[in-house]
Amino acid sequence: MTDADRAAPRPPTRSVVLELIRAAGPISRIELAAATALTPASMTTVVRELIRDGLVTEVGQGTPTRGKPRTLLEARPDARYAVGVLLGFGSTSYVAVNLWGEVVAERDGAGAGNDPPATVVRRVADDVRRLIVELDVDPAIVTGAGVVVPGPIDSVRGTAVQLPAERPWSDFGLRAALSEATGLPVVMENDATAAAVGEYYSRATRGESTFATIHMGVGIGAGIVIGGEPLRGASANAGEIGHLSVDFDGPLCHCGNRGCLELVAAPFAVELAYAQRTGRSLAWSEIVSGALTAGDADAVAVLTRAADALGVAITGLVNLLDVGLVVLTGDGFGAAADFFATRAQESVDRAFFARRTHPVRVTVSAHPSRAAALGGAALALRSALAG
Repeated sequence: MTDADRAAPRPPTRSVVLELIRAAGPISRIELAAATALTPASMTTVVRELIRDGLVTEVGQGTPTRGKPRTLLEARPDARYAVGVLLGFGSTSYVAVNLWGEVVAERDGAGAGNDPPATVVRRVADDVRRLIVELDVDPAIVTGAGVVVPGPIDSVRGTAVQLPAERPWSDFGLRAALSEATGLPVVMENDATAAAVGEYYSRATRGESTFATIHMGVGIGAGIVIGGEPLRGASANAGEIGHLSVDFDGPLCHCGNRGCLELVAAPFAVELAYAQRTGRSLAWSEIVSGALTAGDADAVAVLTRAADALGVAITGLVNLLDVGLVVLTGDGFGAAADFFATRAQESVDRAFFARRTHPVRVTVSAHPSRAAALGGAALALRSALAG
């Protein structure tokens, strides 16, 4: 291999070209070539394959600049489908998406609970089959499923390390078992990263391709997307912001650290803090309601502490990564999402180091309960269409 060969950019695969058409279409071949390392002739070859496989269609002509008008391309939304499964402790969410990232079917089911892994897999597989039947499409164009679980995960063995700790999930090949039970290719991702992919794939970030999500379920994780690609790290577990210490003298976390963000800001931690402060036990939703609508001073105090701790962690995250957008997502935020976003925005506005160069926007997901499942489906589509 010559030095010139080493320096030459690697041509994008057809999946990258398809993603460009999906995200930016209608778009011409010339515009696609300009956005990639491919020559116009090579791009024509890739596009011909995509049209042949029914993934892309010509949709008319654009405004001419010089010479003949450029033929515009668009991804066919009904060409392929995939299923996303967000498998949690208390419940499971299912979505089916088309090639445009639109949710075309969804349902909810029971969570993992304390059932044996094999029992959970059978139940999930049954629900996936029901969802595919609801689609009323040729099963052959359902490309696969993405199973999303709380992190950390073992991406090599396809196991869900944290689901749940008292059951033998760490030694159970969830990815392989679910693939066998459904007859579909299955990819696995942690919930925070999947939520970030879901926000991007559904165009919810409005073209922003470098951003972070904060996903709150039972715990808290960060999903990071850089230039449209998820940042996974050495073991696909990047973004464990919930185990960033915000109190060096705080309680010992099961991870081995002290004063982790989860021990201050996660719903279970806020419930504990309220009980310790008042001697009364309230559920997370009751504490949120008490703080936001009922004027409960104790609820306001514990919720504010939680939101401010998250704001400090988010400020550290944006200082480290220099992102311009942070999206709060996941069922855990509930009715407190806007409150958390406002407090985090204040923290970022005050302490983001590069704030003179660009602002950082902290916002709430438009679909917090299904972003992670949608991301799982998107990852399944991308895996199936890679080439």
